[in-house]
Amino acid sequence: MTTWGLIVETTVGAGEGKHSEAHVLTYVNGTRDEALVELEMRARRYRPDHPLSPKRRRLFRDGDGFLLVIDGARQSYGSRFTVAELLEDVTVR
Repeated sequence: MTTWGLIVETTVGAGEGKHSEAHVLTYVNGTRDEALVELEMRARRYRPDHPLSPKRRRLFRDGDGFLLVIDGARQSYGSRFTVAELLEDVTVR
């Protein structure tokens, strides 16, 4: 059975310090289609830290993933959601 990582790359910080960070949301054991269904549910429920006062929220399907764009009062923030097959998982000491 294949293990899929559900990954979000999201904008953190503000102004000049604004940058992107990646996090594994969870793992799904099953088919790629099952992982995509779970990813879409998580993308729809996702509430990032920024912007503090969202004005508009748009979720796009992008190939095999999703792009969430949230407009704040002054800036827009993006979160990209991806399904990726786990090939290796090694703990480094």
